[in-house]
Amino acid sequence: MLTLSRVIGKHPLYFTALVLFIITASISICLDNKIDAFIRLNPVHDRGLDILFIGITFLGDGLFSLLVAVIVLWFWRGYKLSLHIVIAFLASGILAQVLKNIVLEPRPRTLIEPGLYNYFLAGVTRAGFNSFPSGHTTSVFALATILALHAGKKGWGMFFLFIALLVGYSRIYLGQHFLPDVTAGALLGTATAILVFAFININLRKRTAAAADMEEELSSNLAGSN
Repeated sequence: MLTLSRVIGKHPLYFTALVLFIITASISICLDNKIDAFIRLNPVHDRGLDILFIGITFLGDGLFSLLVAVIVLWFWRGYKLSLHIVIAFLASGILAQVLKNIVLEPRPRTLIEPGLYNYFLAGVTRAGFNSFPSGHTTSVFALATILALHAGKKGWGMFFLFIALLVGYSRIYLGQHFLPDVTAGALLGTATAILVFAFININLRKRTAAAADMEEELSSNLAGSN
C-alpha cells in the first residue's frame, strides 16, 4: 500500500537535501534578526545579476507551472503528471494566499528603513503586507517536488531542487521576501505536493482494484450462468 513514508523514502537524496536546507535556514532564522539576515544574503548586486534573477524568479510564477503541465500533457501524454502539477499548484497557491491574508507580514521594502538597504529595484520590488509565505517559492517547490517524485532517475530530483532553491533565493535577491517567507514557502509547497501525489495515487489504486474486483465478479457470474 502506498503511504507518505514510502513516497518520501523512494527519493532519499531529494528529501535529505531539502531537509538540510530547511534545518540550515531555520537555524539562521532563530539566531538572526530577519532584516540583518536579508542584508547579509544580498552582498552583491549588479545589472547582470538583476536580469538573471528576474528571469529565474519567473520559474516560480503560477503560469510557469501551468505551462509545464501543458508541455508534459501535449508532448509526452503525461496525464497523471499533468494532473499532479495542476492540483499541487492550485492547492499550494490557495493555501499561500490564505496565509498571506491572515499573517500580513510586511515585505522588505515596507519594513526596512530608507538608506539601510539600497538595492531595491524600481518597477520590480514590491511593498505591502503580504510577504509571508513567498508565493513564488511555494509554487516552485510544489512543482519541483512533483517532478522529483515522478522522475525515473534520482539525479533529476537534485536538479529540480537546485532550480527551486535558486527561485527561492531570487525572491530575497529581488527584495520581495525575507528568509522566513522563503523557508515557509518551501515547506508549504513541498508538503502540498507530497499530499497531492500520495492522495491521488492511493485513490487511483483503490479505484483500479475495485474495477478489477467488479470485472472478476462479473466474469465469475457469467461463467456460473453458463
